[in-house]
Amino acid sequence: MMTVMMTVVAVAYWRWDSRVTERNISFRSEVFTTAQESELKDTDIPTLHQLNEEYSKVAQLVERVLVSIDTTGVTNVTQPSEDGQSVIEKRLAVHGLGSGVIVTKEGHIITAYHVIQNKHALRVTLSDGRSVSVHLVGVDPELDIAVLKVDKPDNQTTFNPLPFGNSDKVAPGMIVLACGNPYGLGTTVSRGIISARERKLMDSGLDLIQTDASIFPGNSGGPLINIRGEIIGINKSILPNTEKSYTGIGFAIPSNLVQHSFQQICVHGRPMRGYLGLDIVPNTPPLRSFLDYHEATGAVVNMVKSGSPAEQAGLRTGDVMLNFNEVPILNVQDVLDRIENLSIGDKFRLKIWRKGQKMNLTLKVGDSILQNAPSPWADFMDGVGMHLRELTAEEQSIGARGLLVIQVNPKKSVGQILQTGDMVFAVNHQSVSTMEALVKALREGPALLTVSRDGQQFNVKVDARPVSEKTLLPRIPTATKNKGPTYLTNHSQMVISLVKETNFP
Repeated sequence: MMTVMMTVVAVAYWRWDSRVTERNISFRSEVFTTAQESELKDTDIPTLHQLNEEYSKVAQLVERVLVSIDTTGVTNVTQPSEDGQSVIEKRLAVHGLGSGVIVTKEGHIITAYHVIQNKHALRVTLSDGRSVSVHLVGVDPELDIAVLKVDKPDNQTTFNPLPFGNSDKVAPGMIVLACGNPYGLGTTVSRGIISARERKLMDSGLDLIQTDASIFPGNSGGPLINIRGEIIGINKSILPNTEKSYTGIGFAIPSNLVQHSFQQICVHGRPMRGYLGLDIVPNTPPLRSFLDYHEATGAVVNMVKSGSPAEQAGLRTGDVMLNFNEVPILNVQDVLDRIENLSIGDKFRLKIWRKGQKMNLTLKVGDSILQNAPSPWADFMDGVGMHLRELTAEEQSIGARGLLVIQVNPKKSVGQILQTGDMVFAVNHQSVSTMEALVKALREGPALLTVSRDGQQFNVKVDARPVSEKTLLPRIPTATKNKGPTYLTNHSQMVISLVKETNFP
């Protein structure tokens, strides 16, 4: 036993004494030999070497005109009141990142409109690290672009911009570079190809360019470049609902649309876009059956906006467009192609079918700035924090019922619950199909909205009456030394509570 113990002690002492420490190591220089050159010469891979050099040249062109945009804005965040019966709103500063590209010698910058939307301060940094002051020239929310211009104190500085390319000539498979300021890292270039053109997203009616070049948060507003160093698009977004996966499916606004809008903003201060105030849909078999129309050609008027040039000309929902300036209309695209080439003030003849009769109408293209003439209940619904529309004949013909939510204000409490695309099909347990009925119910007192979303139903209670008309006000916490500021109910503040929730997504 004693022998065993002595052996263990000796081994332990040896292991302790053998520890690597600075005291018991005598350093000896190592002999090492690294490889001095690659086994592959440039002449062995001439094509790859040339591609490498050319990619680098294109990237260097982009670097000189790329800018980083840091934004500061304010948002309203809701939180429950002390009694849990209502919500209150707090204003918080939020910071954002984006990109832009210099497109003129004078220092005009194009970026995405959503990068600067509702922002109170902008900080623009050039590729060389200099911060510059800028002012807003104009915006095109429909296209999602904004135009800034660098303020030059000496008025002598000139820039060396990149030219616009022809986005109509892009095709799947073409090599492109997506450039921007992802995550605030600074100038970043990613390579990919054109995956598709004329791609439409659910939240946009635009024909966008799809690319697999990596577009990350912060890349919005940066340029999409072809191998000639031309701007063929402005980076807009990634595929919606991809959560934290940003690679593989990105979208850019075509350069031809961007350039046209940019020129109009610089000349007129805004895009000069023609406006008719109507929505048209394909002449599908279910719609033909609903209208009792038996021809497969033509396009159907889905909606006519009140006060629009289309309404003034006599167009109605359910009309079938047959001829445009005596040229037969085969489908919706025929109409869109012809309208696209019209300017504000242009007139054209339209032959239509309506309830078994044919008639001729003359339409005059209006100014898009007038398209947002408010409906009789627009101001009221602005206060509520949401906008809805009545369903079209086509939508009703396939069994849809209710009112479609087309916009919510995230700064309003209702915007924390409802989403664009929700269907409100009942108010106070009564079916609703008109805006007039919905507004009447909201004005009379607290209303229980029954909402459908992705096949699931839930109820939302909305009290949209002015504060002075409410008989029961929620208790709003008052300010104390330890609780911070007071949040008061005002005329526009809505009291929203989720009454019932069933498989809420």
